[in-house]
Amino acid sequence: MVSTVLAPLLVGQDALATTAVWERLYQGQAAGGHNRGFYLEAIAGIDLALWDLRGKVAGEPVHRLLGGPVRERVDCYASPVALHAEPEDSARQAQGFVDQGFKALKVKIGRGERTDRAHLSAVRAQVGPDIEILTDVNCAYDLDEATRVGAVLRDLGISWYEEPLQVDDLRNLAELRRRTGLTIVNGETHFTRFDLRDSLLLEAIDVFMPNVARCGGFTEATRLAALASAFHVDIAPHGVGSGVSLAAALQLCAATPNLRTYEYNRLPNPIREAILVNPPEFRDGALTVPTGPGLGIELDEAVVDRYTIARY
Repeated sequence: MVSTVLAPLLVGQDALATTAVWERLYQGQAAGGHNRGFYLEAIAGIDLALWDLRGKVAGEPVHRLLGGPVRERVDCYASPVALHAEPEDSARQAQGFVDQGFKALKVKIGRGERTDRAHLSAVRAQVGPDIEILTDVNCAYDLDEATRVGAVLRDLGISWYEEPLQVDDLRNLAELRRRTGLTIVNGETHFTRFDLRDSLLLEAIDVFMPNVARCGGFTEATRLAALASAFHVDIAPHGVGSGVSLAAALQLCAATPNLRTYEYNRLPNPIREAILVNPPEFRDGALTVPTGPGLGIELDEAVVDRYTIARY
């Protein structure tokens, strides 16, 4: 995609004109309907690289170029407590995150009211009332089931209700928000401000979760955050990705006023911290924003080579 479709659009362009380049790449395939999915992910890779270059030319971290820092450390939560067979296994994994210093954690649910209650109750009993519990349904429910499970969350003092319905079921998400009063979270599969616009106009969302490595990079992510702020909606970037994605997300978080939290994904991933010579410091429930030029990171080329499957 990058080498065959996007590279010809890049040759001869001003590498520091990130908005102009982004629009050129986006409009290059928009007429053909390629304005989401892997095409936006490819644009994101280019955009992150260009912002990294801008920062290195300026001798500043990207968050300075974006107008920050608003903050130098980013509150985050551990993700995920997986779909375990037994509630005690969920409780055990949750306690492990607390022992690592997390003050918030996300639990995967979506297996019906009874099972969800059993696992969430076990986690709450284990970690106590001072640890924030978030939930992620991964689109498992319809409106009525999501309403019933929403009552379970309220009983347990849980507000965060992520992807309870299909991500494009905006009218029912809005209805669920009205029925439950919970914090409805969506957006990791939304790619542009045009996706977000409809969620905001229909009042279907309380927190938006862009992934900076999917939604077109910094150039579009900052637009998304600004649009969300106009509706008093926070962002909470989605945290699945590589070490480059992690560093980029922290740069975005540092420069975004309407930030709720950040998802620090803890699933096994050999190209997350391991590819970074200087991974961000995690301490007391927060990650420290890199302050070096650009993304503020250095890649361990030996590790990168180990996982490289092709070069162009």
